[in-house]
Amino acid sequence: MTQPPVVLTIAGSDSGGGAGIQADLKTFAALDCYGASVVTAVTSQNTVKVRDVFAMPPSVVGLQLACVLEDLPLAAVKVGMVASADIAATIRAKASAGELPNLVVDPVLISSTGRRLGVTSAIERLLPYATVVTPNMDEASALLGWEVSTPSDMAGAATQLASMGAKCVVVTGGDLLGDEAQDAVWTPQGVRMLKAERVDTRNTHGTGCTFSSAIAARLAHGHPLDESIDFAKRFVRAALLGAVDWRLGSGAGPLNHFFGRMS
Repeated sequence: MTQPPVVLTIAGSDSGGGAGIQADLKTFAALDCYGASVVTAVTSQNTVKVRDVFAMPPSVVGLQLACVLEDLPLAAVKVGMVASADIAATIRAKASAGELPNLVVDPVLISSTGRRLGVTSAIERLLPYATVVTPNMDEASALLGWEVSTPSDMAGAATQLASMGAKCVVVTGGDLLGDEAQDAVWTPQGVRMLKAERVDTRNTHGTGCTFSSAIAARLAHGHPLDESIDFAKRFVRAALLGAVDWRLGSGAGPLNHFFGRMS
């Protein structure tokens, strides 16, 4: 087996295993990458709710990051939950020094059950260094201060977020009603809508984390950004389909990241 590219996730830990660093590492492994991790927060959660969040001290985040950077050749980096402005400053310092290649920023701000997880101002600091940023509609609303609720809103939000420095923006619309799951993709060439048939399932915990991590994994393998985004959309849909019959937990269950490798 050829040596895999190294992808780093800088994110929060999900004790239920469906999202956060756990989802990121599963995605990296499924896509033939070697995953490293920097834990920014420890959450106490399951498929039903987030009960508590403990933000790591910035010095601990910084030391984890320094240890990874001094030893492993990173091909891509995914940033998820950033629990404080000080943690964001630690990440930003490495990004501004060019040490975080192919930076994918997934602004984890609010859990699916409504619990505040990240800091809006912290994400804003990272946007100028992002290869791509992937907020959902609620996260885009929090970043911009107005409600994003329609495909037209998503396109406008993607354009506005791009003006804040990101090279590419994908506003994901998994919560939109209808038969299609739509995302608005902004690049310097304009906005396009990325569509796929919606999967009827309750097992949707970690879709955003998985999407952004799949983009990072494909970038790490050297694929172009547009192709990486399109692939990540297909990967998430397949992972949703692969877990349709699962009943893990009594709430929103996890995806099947290894849908193609099950015996």
